[in-house]
Amino acid sequence: MPSEIKSVLSGKKILILGFGKEGKSTYNLLRGWFPDLFISIGDRNENIAEDHPELGDDNNLGLLSGKAYLDSCGDFDLIVKSPGIPYELVAEKCDTAKITSQTDLFLKAFAALVTGVTGTKGKSTTASLIHHIMLTAGRKAVLAGNIGIPPLDLADKVDGDTEVIFEMSSHQLEHISRAPGIAVILNVFPEHLDHYKDFTAYKMAKFNISRMQPEDGKLVYNADDPIIRELILQQAENKSILSFSLDKHEGIDAFYDDEQVICRDTAGQMHYFPLAAVKDLPGMHNVMNIMAAILVCIDKEVDDEKIMQGLVSYRRLAHRLEYAGRFNGVSFFDDSIATIPEASVEALKTLERVDLLILGGYDRGLDYDLLYNRLYEYPVPYLVFMGEAGRRMYLVLRKLLIGKSECVLVDDMKGAFNFIRGSLSTGDVCLLSPAAASYGMYKNFEERGDDFKKMAATL
Repeated sequence: MPSEIKSVLSGKKILILGFGKEGKSTYNLLRGWFPDLFISIGDRNENIAEDHPELGDDNNLGLLSGKAYLDSCGDFDLIVKSPGIPYELVAEKCDTAKITSQTDLFLKAFAALVTGVTGTKGKSTTASLIHHIMLTAGRKAVLAGNIGIPPLDLADKVDGDTEVIFEMSSHQLEHISRAPGIAVILNVFPEHLDHYKDFTAYKMAKFNISRMQPEDGKLVYNADDPIIRELILQQAENKSILSFSLDKHEGIDAFYDDEQVICRDTAGQMHYFPLAAVKDLPGMHNVMNIMAAILVCIDKEVDDEKIMQGLVSYRRLAHRLEYAGRFNGVSFFDDSIATIPEASVEALKTLERVDLLILGGYDRGLDYDLLYNRLYEYPVPYLVFMGEAGRRMYLVLRKLLIGKSECVLVDDMKGAFNFIRGSLSTGDVCLLSPAAASYGMYKNFEERGDDFKKMAATL
């Protein structure tokens, strides 16, 4: 099957656009397959040659760097774009037919083997849970995509018996010519609005995971999400669909009732999965993730017993409402993945008791009314804010929560812990659930969470 990818790339004048993790993966793959092919790399970083001295040994390499790195896009036969570069910026410079990506190339070869998982939140958990259940059931399965594994790194490892579980971001989906055989859409909330021209463009990028499926494709979707329901009505009328909901109602294939997930398969047989023994997927948001994963696994004819074993033995990913430990009598929870207000509200609901909440980061102009209403109805004693998004929240909440919460604006995580040391006592709970991106203060949400845990451990 890699031959299908090679045929697309062979003999082309290729530009790798973006030299982050995926760009490096593309370069290594191309150089391994085509040792003598002249390749060009384009990146905004004007010091790319100095930062990557290993590239200096490649005599068949051209570098385009700095602010004008996109200006020569039209000179190439094929542009392999990294997800972080907005599609519109590249489209302004060249024929869009020349633009591809690792995701698009991989799907051209392996779409029928792929279960693609997308959603504003929960996609990493759901994708890794499906992968874990498949491995528990003895299936050959690989995990790829936004979770940190560039798909083309797996191109030589996939055969007809491989289950490919692919976590797919909107950036990866915005320009694909083929979609996974099974598509999972968990939810759609406003996010990445700094990357897209508007929320509609973001929604449509997400829904490419279904729109570009073949006629025999299957769609697993959250029937409780009004945005997804609207998109389903518009574009998935003739598709084989499987739905899940927290409530039992007509036509639902999986629902939650009396602390168990109940599913109906395509033959009409019922399947029951009690969740009392599932310890590391807390909260109703994770019940939704569990239902999506179960529907996929039942469709792939995994035994109920193996599904249950996988649910019980699964361990959550880092920075997802992760218990960071108890230090100086205070319990700390790292939910750095919460980059939108909806995620922070779910974290507060799941923990129930929170004495101090750390909010803020990079301001993408999100609407925080949902979070404001939650904090007004269920006040947290201490609210600590940082970053530009934190400043915007602080200016609203310090007035809204007079007499309910103490609001403190700090410069950074160190400032937050300076306040924590003098404010919290034995038995208290501290939660990092920022409702904002990490950019400008940290490289990514993982680095932010690691900093939080490191400081907690030295309290």
